[in-house]
Amino acid sequence: DFGNRYAWYVRVVQQKVSENWLKYEVDPRISDAQRVYVTFDITRSGQPANIRVEQSSGVPSLDQSAMRALQRIDTFGPLPGDYAGNRVSVEFWFDYKR
Repeated sequence: DFGNRYAWYVRVVQQKVSENWLKYEVDPRISDAQRVYVTFDITRSGQPANIRVEQSSGVPSLDQSAMRALQRIDTFGPLPGDYAGNRVSVEFWFDYKR
């Protein structure tokens, strides 16, 4: 399992997504919401690709801010050299509370 074998890379992904999630983009009238699930691939060179909302939070501005967090990332860094695949599929969720 990629996550167990390359926990350090998973931490890099979590850190980069967190740094790029601008919560001020979410409608200020929203204090909390359902979790939004976003799926994406990481290419061999580390770029996020095929970003999509898998399960909406029901709050359009929250869903959009989650998508934008990933779109802002140029690269997570190349996939580990000893990883055989040319991409990794990721499910990431965003929990929002003001």
